[in-house]
Amino acid sequence: MSPDEKNELKKLQDGATAALERASKRARELARQTGTKVVVIRDGKLVKEVPSNEQESESA
Repeated sequence: MSPDEKNELKKLQDGATAALERASKRARELARQTGTKVVVIRDGKLVKEVPSNEQESESA
């Protein structure tokens, strides 16, 4: 893979990561507003929980 291709791949990965983080933040905001539980991984297990404001600041 050429350096240009690696650079392009890095840009795409960074963009995808940023998009996933924005989507996650929005999903937690909406769940908090509506009292809906979200599914997260805690200690390797799937857990349903209502997001709190503290969780938002931890993930930022």
